Amino acid sequence: MERGVENYVKELASRLGKNHHIEILTSAWQLLGNQKRPRLATGGLGLTIIYPLNGYWQTFGCRLYAWLTGAKLVVGGHAGIGRDDRWNLYMFPDLYIAFSRKGYEWAKKVNPFIKIVKIYHGVNLEKFNQNVKPADLNLDRPRFVTAANLVPYKRVEETIKAVAKLKKGSLLILGDGPLEKEIDELGNQLLNNSSSRAKRGDLIDNEIAASQTPRNDNKQNRYLRLKVPHNEMVKYLNACDVFTLVSEESEAFGLVYLEAMACNLPVVGTDDQLRRELIGDHAAIRLSAESRRASAGVLVKNPENSMEYADALELAANTDWGDKPVNQARKFNWEVIVQRYSSIFSQLEI
Repeated sequence: MERGVENYVKELASRLGKNHHIEILTSAWQLLGNQKRPRLATGGLGLTIIYPLNGYWQTFGCRLYAWLTGAKLVVGGHAGIGRDDRWNLYMFPDLYIAFSRKGYEWAKKVNPFIKIVKIYHGVNLEKFNQNVKPADLNLDRPRFVTAANLVPYKRVEETIKAVAKLKKGSLLILGDGPLEKEIDELGNQLLNNSSSRAKRGDLIDNEIAASQTPRNDNKQNRYLRLKVPHNEMVKYLNACDVFTLVSEESEAFGLVYLEAMACNLPVVGTDDQLRRELIGDHAAIRLSAESRRASAGVLVKNPENSMEYADALELAANTDWGDKPVNQARKFNWEVIVQRYSSIFSQLEI
């Protein structure tokens, strides 16, 4: 599955390209012999505005070039609060873009001497909506879905444990990564309880319909992991009932929350400042010491408490949310967000 930053670049560049000359580079070295002078680029050198995305040495190289040529350096908080973005802030960019209130407040403390703005990520409502035909899944209802790179801070194993506590329901995981073997073993053990289920190498990809998954004759079909391209995610979201992702607090943003809400799925997420911004906190109702209901979903304080997490999933699945999730997603419409980028970049070019 593509990383969020790649999708961010595609969406931002396609819209800014209407009023700016943009060139996307995979390496700063690509422009060393390039005589072109585009007005804006994401990830390279030789430009009026430079926006590196990979941090560290790429940011350092772009900083040096900007000082030598007078170009403007823009850096975004893609890594999230921590060492990587602290380094980026110490590079003294002409503009630092924070993607949340928390990120903005943190960046202000790290380097109060530079210009910092808050601009949320956007969601493409033309791609992610309820009108796309759902995928045909052979999974029990209610269907819970998560989409993530399978790395420790995403805490996907906690989602498996919580769904296993429910009397009914299944889990669809969209994604792969370093922990995929451990995730599959846990999912099959707790949700399918069968050694005859598909192993890691047998996992269905986007070329094979999910309906072809072999069923377990001894237990309901409750676990499936798929690797699908980003542009096909929407049909799997539309085939499910609740989206959940309980990443650690260090996560920079979480575009997938917006994409799920755009498909009108309620969201169960971590109860922290970022998730409250995304899922909506103005109507939050405390349910217990561990969870509360938000505008478009349920927030869980400690996802490692499997029973509390399971209760939140059950509440989300049994609540009539109406159009609250999609209405929350509309606040992050790319067509609105890009106007802020265009205005800020135009000011830098003056």
